[in-house]
Amino acid sequence: MDILPPEPSPIPPVPPSPIPKPDLEPVTETVSIPKPETDPEMEEEVQEQEEAQKVVVVPNLKAAADRRKRAWRNLIFIILGAAIAGGVFWAFREFSTMPLEKLAAFETQVTSEVQQATATFPAPLKASQRTSQKNATLTISGIITDTNAARSASSVAPLAENATLDGIATIRLEDMFAHQYFAHVSPTGESALTVASSVGYDHLALGENLAEGWFAGDQGLVTAWMNSPGHRANILDAHYTQIGVAAREGIFNGQQAWIAVQVFGKPASACPPAPDPSLEAAITNAEGALAAMSSELLQMKQQIETMQPQSGATYNDKVSQYNTLVSQYNTLASQTKAEVAAYNAAVKAYNSCL
Repeated sequence: MDILPPEPSPIPPVPPSPIPKPDLEPVTETVSIPKPETDPEMEEEVQEQEEAQKVVVVPNLKAAADRRKRAWRNLIFIILGAAIAGGVFWAFREFSTMPLEKLAAFETQVTSEVQQATATFPAPLKASQRTSQKNATLTISGIITDTNAARSASSVAPLAENATLDGIATIRLEDMFAHQYFAHVSPTGESALTVASSVGYDHLALGENLAEGWFAGDQGLVTAWMNSPGHRANILDAHYTQIGVAAREGIFNGQQAWIAVQVFGKPASACPPAPDPSLEAAITNAEGALAAMSSELLQMKQQIETMQPQSGATYNDKVSQYNTLVSQYNTLASQTKAEVAAYNAAVKAYNSCL
């Protein structure tokens, strides 16, 4: 009598290891809009109106009278239609300038948004006294040197001069002289933020200091800024790594005056890239697939345990399917854990740079 080898036993599934969530996950909340409640009185009124508008079929004996009523009704409709058409025509003529008004409202809204974005910029600084012409000269290199000296005295890393920021400061300076205003936002809505966007300076942080009047040289200007809390905060802000400066003398409000502009920035290139959204999506999809596979494994295991007999081709095939799915589950779980670790590392590096 032949002795058969023992049948293979099912390999139990590897219990799923907890998969840590990324540190930063965008949370999307959906707000359901409640359906308007039905007013019973309004429904009765609508029903009464609908019933009132129903055409009542009259006997043939009243056909003539019915035709007369329809004629009068049609005449009334024609008169009402003519009145409505006339009203629409009048309204069109009266409000034909409405698109221009809407455009003006849109421009006002855009300007308001820019002003809100620059609300954290310090109030522009004006010199209180005129100094001698000799001491009033301002230079870009001197302003940057004295600014970095102030940062060094407060144990803050120096700023590197950036040509793009120099260009932004120059555009802002020339715009103020050209349009005779002194503010972080021009009358047409331009600001350091909009100029930076237009010249392609991709930044994580941006600030601006302004000064107008006469100052005792570069040191006198930086000292005046340092004596102002808002300007001092910009100069000593450790988040900024670059600086651009523009300064010149010109006619402002009918008098000779200096205008100086400092633009501080931290380029996006200074930090590692933000976590890849596609990696987060892949992790979410993998978590869903793992949950589905885990449920399927549980069902297959229950089926195997209840099969009779615990041997034979059918039994062995089911065990093989189960073990194959276990292997797929473990592979995907290992890959997902690695992706979560990579995502969390990117989040940590990005956040620490900010």
